Parts: sequence; C-alpha cells; structure tokens
Amino acid sequence: MRKLFIAIFIGSIVGLSNPTFAMASDVASLKAQVDKLMEQALVIRESLRQVMLQQPAQAVLASTDQKQVALQVGHWKMEEVPWELRALDQERQAQGGGKMEWEVSLAIAQETAKILEAEGIGVTLLPAILPSIYRADVFVAIHADQNPSLPYASGFKVAASAFDQSGEAKRLAQLLGEEYRKATWLTKESYIPASMPYYYAFNSSKFLYAVHPATPAAIIETGYLPNPRDRAVILTNPHMAAQGIAQGILQFLKEI
Repeated sequence: MRKLFIAIFIGSIVGLSNPTFAMASDVASLKAQVDKLMEQALVIRESLRQVMLQQPAQAVLASTDQKQVALQVGHWKMEEVPWELRALDQERQAQGGGKMEWEVSLAIAQETAKILEAEGIGVTLLPAILPSIYRADVFVAIHADQNPSLPYASGFKVAASAFDQSGEAKRLAQLLGEEYRKATWLTKESYIPASMPYYYAFNSSKFLYAVHPATPAAIIETGYLPNPRDRAVILTNPHMAAQGIAQGILQFLKEI
C-alpha cells in the first residue's frame, strides 16, 4: 500500500491543552489512532456527564423555599444545537396560521410563566437545547402538533418521562392532562407515540443537555397547529392553553 502522509488536527476533541497532530503512514494506522482518540473523548465525556449529574444546572433561587419550574419551549433556538444532538431535524416542526411551532409554544410558555409567577413560583424558560443537565421541581416541555397524514387531526397529548427517577412524573402528566382539558375543552388523545416518553430532553443517561432524572418531567403537545379549531386555542388564545398547563403544575406542586 502506498504510504500516505496525513496530518489531522485533533487537539480540541479530547480536551488537550495543546493542539496535536496524528501522523500516519497508511489509512489503517490513521483510523486506529482516531478510534483511540474517540475512545478517550468518550471517557472524558462520560466523566463530565457524571459531574453534571452530581452538580446540575438550576435556576438561581429567589428564596430557599421557592419552588422552581422549568418550561422548555419546543424547537426554540434550534440553531444552537450541539454536536451530540445533530440528528435533530431543525426544520421538522408544526406550522399553521402563518406561525411556526416554536412561536406558538413560546407564547404559551410566556403566559404560563406569568400565571405561575403570580403564585410565587420561580419560572425559567428554556430553549430546545438545555444549558446542561438541568434540575428543577418541575420540568414541562411545551410543543404543538401536526400530522401530514391526518390533516384534520385535533386534540392534545401528554406523556411522562420514561427516564423518571422521582416517581412523580406520571402524576404530573396526569394532572396536566386533566387541567388542560378543562381549560381548553380540547380532546385528550389516547394514542401516545412510543417516542414521546423517550423525548431527547428527558434522556440524561445519553445526553449532556437533558433534565435531571430526579426532576418530575412531562411533555405536552398542546394541539394541532394546522387545525383551525385547535389553533383557536393555542394560537389565538394562548392564555387558555397556559391556564391548563399552569393549573396542572400548581396542583402537582400542592401534592409534593
């Protein structure tokens, strides 16, 4: 095999203080070196994940006894997606009424925050990509739905985190569903996609940008954005959707 003289800049991938170059006389040797460096990088990453689990990011508490709620806005600021979440499709989000899903979700989250803050609850709005492993008393991911195969689909869905270690996520999802239905009169769908409880932001066992497993977490698809009936709530009257989410959270906080 003809010798190849290849230099690859690899310093930053493994967190080395000084840039280094890997020299290889053939492709096989180069691949072995890169594989070894990737193994080292994964070891470093796992060590970092363990540290983040022990010292998760969280809101600065206004008082020691103030409950903290994290509201994640689905698809908001997706341009900030890190390398490990590169598989997320930045263009795959619901559309309807001249709005994108992130815009509708942000409006609902902002209205929800107002209601909770008026009750003395601390609220942090988070984009699609969390700052790191994040801990709060409650975490709710807010989304809007669409189904190209069912253009007239209507209703909302709620799912608890499959990675929950608090033992409270299912109760949170239950209360969200009950209160959201009462506030909006939208139908709660019985079908929950298998992927929904495994939402990426729940999976701190795999990702560095996820909610802490001890945080009760749920995701809500607030309605179908292409459907005018659902849009009358989530787009035209986001305070209705917010009331349902906020009341579900408040009822949950009363129980824990």
